[in-house]
Amino acid sequence: MNTPIDSIDTALPGLVGAPAGPAGPPAPRIRSALDGGVLSVRLAGEFDHFSCLPLRALLDEGAALGARRLVLDAARVTFCDSSLAHLLDRWTGGGRSWELLSGSRSVRLLLDLWDRVGRADGAPEREPG
Repeated sequence: MNTPIDSIDTALPGLVGAPAGPAGPPAPRIRSALDGGVLSVRLAGEFDHFSCLPLRALLDEGAALGARRLVLDAARVTFCDSSLAHLLDRWTGGGRSWELLSGSRSVRLLLDLWDRVGRADGAPEREPG
């Protein structure tokens, strides 16, 4: 059964301090589905410290509902910073795994750099794929 997590399945509203409307970047979009312990998430737009907050809430909700594996489609992400990598690292902290189904150039560059530089505790672990 494909169960969407509806609380965050829409375009995100403007955030305080973040540009909104035609002058600012397009609002990031998050689509998700939970099926048999697998949380599938599709991202589009720009993801930084502020715009990753709803994604963090979604991942927390998915984990609370029993998701152990994250499948991420980030082919339509136009910009991302280390906030996205930190969220993936946080996801694996509970013994969960993740894989990148597809990623934009921005996402691939971020994850390659994260793998190379790593952190004191190591880079976010992902399933081979």
